[in-house]
Amino acid sequence: MRGKLFWGALVLFIFNSSILFAQPGEPCGGTDPDATCPLDTWIIVLAVIAVISAAYHLHRKQKSPLPTANGIK
Repeated sequence: MRGKLFWGALVLFIFNSSILFAQPGEPCGGTDPDATCPLDTWIIVLAVIAVISAAYHLHRKQKSPLPTANGIK
């Protein structure tokens, strides 16, 4: 049962990735690079935002006090 589930999921992921990465013609169409281009042009900005938000989240988590176990013996 697990083998069939694994192979079914693998085939589904491969099929989906082949559809998602299919782009006909030139990605930007020779126009303004920011107008109709895929997300690849802004990937650096998204990576920087992700690192900043992760650092902020981890900083807040480290700064919060630990829960106490009052009444537990």
